[in-house]
Amino acid sequence: MKAIHVVSTRPTTNFYVSRAEGSPYRQEDFEVLTTVLSALEWRRHNGMIRLYTDPEGREFYDRLGLLDLWDGGVDAGLLESASRTINCGVFWSFGKVVALRQEAAPCCVMDVDLIVWGGIRQLVTAEVMSLHEEPLCFAAYVGQDRLTAPPGFDWSGLDWSVTPCSAALLVFTEDAFKNAYADRALSFMEGNPVRSEPGEALPAHPIFAEQRLLPMCAKASGVRIGSFLRDYRGAELRSGRKNTTFTHLWNAKTLLHHDLEKRRELCARYAHRIRRDHPDVAEVLAGSELLREHFRRADRQPEPNGPPLREYPEPPCRGGGG
Repeated sequence: MKAIHVVSTRPTTNFYVSRAEGSPYRQEDFEVLTTVLSALEWRRHNGMIRLYTDPEGREFYDRLGLLDLWDGGVDAGLLESASRTINCGVFWSFGKVVALRQEAAPCCVMDVDLIVWGGIRQLVTAEVMSLHEEPLCFAAYVGQDRLTAPPGFDWSGLDWSVTPCSAALLVFTEDAFKNAYADRALSFMEGNPVRSEPGEALPAHPIFAEQRLLPMCAKASGVRIGSFLRDYRGAELRSGRKNTTFTHLWNAKTLLHHDLEKRRELCARYAHRIRRDHPDVAEVLAGSELLREHFRRADRQPEPNGPPLREYPEPPCRGGGG
């Protein structure tokens, strides 16, 4: 099964971090290491993976010597040509929908902070699969009266009682529904006059476009959405077996931004894994100023004991959006 990663440098803010307008695009050390493992482990267990980014994103990965991570190639044109009427300050994940519309099914779109440690073909039980369902009571899932839409957006046929689903990993097996959903989500984002979420509100608009509109469209079309995990905590697969397949950093990224020791520990563990299973890539990364010290530390210490980093480091944000 083919997969896609999507990295747009147009948004200067997302759910957990922001950068100054006009400042160069960058990622943290743990973000790069997670992206590397996400791509390599997908290739190892599931198939080809492609990166959709823009020229600045391509340049960032090129400086690190990582363009060959994506054996399906790096597309730096599609996102660059995407509609400039989309406010990336609000819809920071717009690129995923743009790339999803372009890619042919069957395909998987997954976040770069998510690692799949095994084959998942046998876990696909529906036309559309999401990582997990999310409780409708999460604060980010608001009613229509609290959402702003562009003129003419089609609200008809949407069931507001439908359970939301995580867009961190989505599998689409058929083009017809994939394209219909992507078109409707893009019609919500393009020309949307919302400038920002009110006050300190959670990102209700991008989460609606990705995680609520999808299951609404599925119900309206008679398409079933399955889940890989039992719930947002990530401890068990849908079958009830222990989750040893998916790691999603999501809310842990906030912790890693502020806790230097936790960051070093995670980076050393990931460096160990890359050194052990992908030594050619490790050699490239070990020469990077951003990552050099983590590989030195990993080489000085024995591989950490305990389970092999296959579970959520902590539950996703209770505000929704994981």
